This record gives sequence, structure tokens and C-alpha cells, in this order.
Amino acid sequence: MLKRIVVGWDGTPAAESALRWAAARAGEVPVVVVHVLPGSATSSEYLRAGGELSAERVRLMDAADELRSQHPGLHLTTSTVHGTAVNELGAYAGPGVLIVVGDARHGRGSRWTLGVRLAGRDGRGGAVAVIPADLGDATRSGVVVGTDGSAASMAAIEFAAQEAERLGEELEIVHAWLVPAAWESAYDEATSDQRLLEEMHRDLLDESVEYARGLGARPTGRLEQGSAADVLAAIGTRASVLVVGGHGAGAVARFLLGSVSHSVLLTVTAPTIVVRTAS
Repeated sequence: MLKRIVVGWDGTPAAESALRWAAARAGEVPVVVVHVLPGSATSSEYLRAGGELSAERVRLMDAADELRSQHPGLHLTTSTVHGTAVNELGAYAGPGVLIVVGDARHGRGSRWTLGVRLAGRDGRGGAVAVIPADLGDATRSGVVVGTDGSAASMAAIEFAAQEAERLGEELEIVHAWLVPAAWESAYDEATSDQRLLEEMHRDLLDESVEYARGLGARPTGRLEQGSAADVLAAIGTRASVLVVGGHGAGAVARFLLGSVSHSVLLTVTAPTIVVRTAS
């Protein structure tokens, strides 16, 4: 169950998009907006009436007031702290907490965005959402969740089912599969093996759908051939939110190139949530 939404704020368009998304979907869940300033706190910074830091704080307060007027009943508070965004926002992580950040890139082509680093931190549980700076005007609907049959994807399904119920949206469970490159052959037996492999993957999808039904959800299942990251990115172009499970036991394992959650966060096509299991 979602207990708190924490939004990272730095005054950029990406942060504004993340804050608007969080406020629109919060409902009765309290929202905390955390403005992280670099370095350590000094009295001169807090006493300074003008300057960039003061202007950013005023901008945040104005944005908060506007959202409160747009969403009556919104429980929104702000906090200004010193440190690094990864550490300060990561400190809020835990069961029932959704940390929301914009899709801001650190350097050209960087694979280590703030969202990726937050999603890959130690196993304190909770979830991390990365919101595209420009969601466009296309109509989005439905909660889409990827599954591979792992414990991490089961946790993602549970989170997605709760979100679909909370927001009154449809739930779609997606499983993608690939034919091993070594199987590419013109032989009849290879075709037969591919059919059997597809049936096995369909069984995996059916098990995930049944798991969601056991939680009280009414999901649909979708089996697609292709890489999981590519399939989910394509489906995400029309989804209201895309949910995936976070994998990896160690710091290096969590960031292996090619991991689905990592790859999806690098090509964000929808508000994307990575669900992390507590270790």
C-alpha cells in the first residue's frame, strides 16, 4: 500500500513534470517535495534574501501553492536540505514509499541518470518513478506491468495491481520472449522447439495473470516476441504508467548493461516505476 510520495525538485522542467504527475495521481497519499541543495548548510545561505538559492525556494513554494489550488485535498509539504540528490532522496526509501524524479540526464548519453541510481540502491524496498519531461498530448490509460516470473516481477505485479485499483485503471500484464539465436534454423525440429518454447512462455504469463487475480485484480495478459525492454518501451507509449521489478543483489549486478529495468529507464516512454524488494 502506498503511504507516501517523495518528489525530487531542482527547479528544472523535468522536476516540474515529475511534481505535476505526482500531485495529479496522489489522491489522499501525502506528497513531500524535497529540494536538495549541493554542499553543506551554512547560515549565510539561509539568511541570504536574494540570489539563486532563495529564488529556487520561492519558485518551489509557488509551484506547491498552485498545485494545492488545482488539487483540493492534496496533502503536500516541502523540504529544503543540503547534500546530494541520490543520498537525500534515497534516505526516504522504504516499504510504501514512492520516490518520483524527472527524466533528467547527467551528461550526454549517460547511463547513470538519477532515476537509475535511485532504483539501483540497496534493498530498502519501496519504488522509484521516473517521469518524462514531456508526456505529450496523447491519451494515456492503463497500468502496464512487465513479468518474467521472478520474485521481483511478482512484487511489481502486486504494486501495479494496487495502483490500478487505487486509480481505477485497467491492469495489463506483459511478458516478452525471444528465440535463442542458436536456434535460428530452417530445420523443422527448430520450428517445433520454438512452438514449445512459446507455450512455456505463455504458461509463465498465465501464472502471473493468475497471481494478480489472486490479489483481487482483473488483469489482461499479453505475450509478445521481442526483447523485454523494447516491448515494454513500445507499449509504454500509450500507457498511463509502466511498472517493472528491480533485479540484482549486489551493486554491480544491479547495473549490468542489458538489465530490463535499467534499459527501460534509459528510454522512458511513459511514467515508469521500478519496484524494489527489501533485502
